[in-house]
Amino acid sequence: MKNIFFILILLNLITPAPAQLMVPVKQYQLLWDNDVFMTTDHYYTQGLGFRMYDPFLSNNPVNLILLKTGGYDRIVHSLSVLQQTYTPKDIRSDEIQYNDRPYAGVLLVTSGVTSSTFDKKRIYHSELDLGVMGPASGAGKVQYYYHDITDNPLPNGWHYQQYNWPVINYNFIAFQQIHSTNLFEAFAKGRLRAGTLHDDANMGLLVRFGKMDSYMQSLGVNVSSRSSKWRYYIEAEPSMRFVAYNATLQGGWYRNRNIHYIPFNDLSYIVPNFRAGITAIYQSFGLRFDLNYTGKEFNEGTDHWFHNITLFLSF
Repeated sequence: MKNIFFILILLNLITPAPAQLMVPVKQYQLLWDNDVFMTTDHYYTQGLGFRMYDPFLSNNPVNLILLKTGGYDRIVHSLSVLQQTYTPKDIRSDEIQYNDRPYAGVLLVTSGVTSSTFDKKRIYHSELDLGVMGPASGAGKVQYYYHDITDNPLPNGWHYQQYNWPVINYNFIAFQQIHSTNLFEAFAKGRLRAGTLHDDANMGLLVRFGKMDSYMQSLGVNVSSRSSKWRYYIEAEPSMRFVAYNATLQGGWYRNRNIHYIPFNDLSYIVPNFRAGITAIYQSFGLRFDLNYTGKEFNEGTDHWFHNITLFLSF
């Protein structure tokens, strides 16, 4: 019975999407996360990334295992590369800081699929992260070089960073529309992540207000509009994260005596998060600015703010 159930799910997943169901857009995004505007330089301190949406990505074989809404009306495929940098508060020290966050670098290649079903007012986003945590990510070298050329304090503790560890993570997000008008949208949101980098669950809300594309129709990909040159809107997204495992704090599944880890008992199992952002789009070019808040992730830690800037161009 289990095998038959698995085969039925697989057959549903591999059904190709008709061209008319795909969001008709090619979009390229540059992403930059940092805490420089918060005048801090620690914890999740930098993220550099590139993301693309393209109908060609419907041929990505990873799509076979990515969940979609049943009988979906819209679908879009994405591929992204992201480098993430995590440090303790005192980056000048060349010693292990046992009461603070360990150094960690992550490099990810992410395949994603987002789909929506109009009558159920539901959106699914599923993705597979493949990559590495550790020196092979190059995050330490990038941060050191950036601080060197900008005459900022050099991060001297990267030789104690989390060791090389393979990343395979499956992430799934579900949105359920609560209310929608021409200028306002509200969604309940839930997220599950499982794998070698993050094991956690998240529950929250997404609220959008302004002159914008319907989220159900666009799936968050801002397409060019013939009826209006300008679009602009604000978003707010409060949530709570329930944590079982975080490799950037706890390391991989084996231990190295020369590496600092946060013990499982010192983790914060419930972490509040908040994102507020503003997006402005002129024809096919857009800019988004987000402020992100993360509550303390371990007993000796503190909360943290960082920003995200995303530039995107649609065709």
